[in-house]
Amino acid sequence: MKIFLISDISDIDGVTPVILSTLAFKDFEYHLLHVTQLDNYLKEKMEEHFFDSYDKIFITDLCMSEEMAQEIEKSSIRDKIQVFDHHYRNMHLNSYDFIKVVDERNGIHESGTSLYYEFLLENYPNRNIAKNSVSYMVSLVRLNDTWEWKKFQVEEARYLPILLSYYGIDGYISNYVKFLVENDTFYFTEVETMLIEVEKKRVLDYIEEQKEKIIFKEIQGHPVGIVFAELYRSDLGNALADFYQDKVDFIIIINMNRSISYRGVKEEISVADFVAIYGGNGHKLAAGSPLPEGLKETIIDYIFK
Repeated sequence: MKIFLISDISDIDGVTPVILSTLAFKDFEYHLLHVTQLDNYLKEKMEEHFFDSYDKIFITDLCMSEEMAQEIEKSSIRDKIQVFDHHYRNMHLNSYDFIKVVDERNGIHESGTSLYYEFLLENYPNRNIAKNSVSYMVSLVRLNDTWEWKKFQVEEARYLPILLSYYGIDGYISNYVKFLVENDTFYFTEVETMLIEVEKKRVLDYIEEQKEKIIFKEIQGHPVGIVFAELYRSDLGNALADFYQDKVDFIIIINMNRSISYRGVKEEISVADFVAIYGGNGHKLAAGSPLPEGLKETIIDYIFK
């Protein structure tokens, strides 16, 4: 069986399904991209008949538009594609039986990785997939991506993004494929533990630095705090949202080389609803949106007008 996986390039919830697929399938290929690229990528590959040679196409931690779902519904790949997503603003796409969107179940928030892992256990079980080490890593990814590590006080879940940053995507995948094959219990190595301790100090210093650079604005009726930052978006955003919760509804983190992230701590305010105005998606307390087209050129023209 020949498998093709499409997943989110942004974080560990998008990268971990590559590790799971490598453990589950012998003939497997993948492509990572941003959610804003998914529709165009699918359209382009369908026109090229790229998917014709694959038996199954899995999409994790991403979801297509309604228009794209309608196209796939009528296409030749309709019976070989399956989508696993957890962003609640995509729930309406559950009307297509090749799309599964689950935000919360039995009081637990799901992730793309946890939904895909559940599917693999039910449909493609093997010795590696069923290991305790794999199951535990999946739980850490879910806790990190939903930020429920804080609720359940599972500190280990904070550290996987640090290791992703350290290894890089390719290194992270190859390292954990090897680790999970060789180990029945999940743990951080001595070197990884030392690295994590160093990075924890850097994160705290970075947060303190950004507190001095925050800009306060009102946007769409919401008082917000804005920072320009490229590192530690979840730790930074949640720390600032908590620290300034009496002053802002949520925090906006602008990464000029990547995208815009939004983090909140007020249950009554959904940042996912806010980012929808700007072409974004996400969850109630964590979301993202793309940078406007031509933004860097506009800044260059403004500076050097």
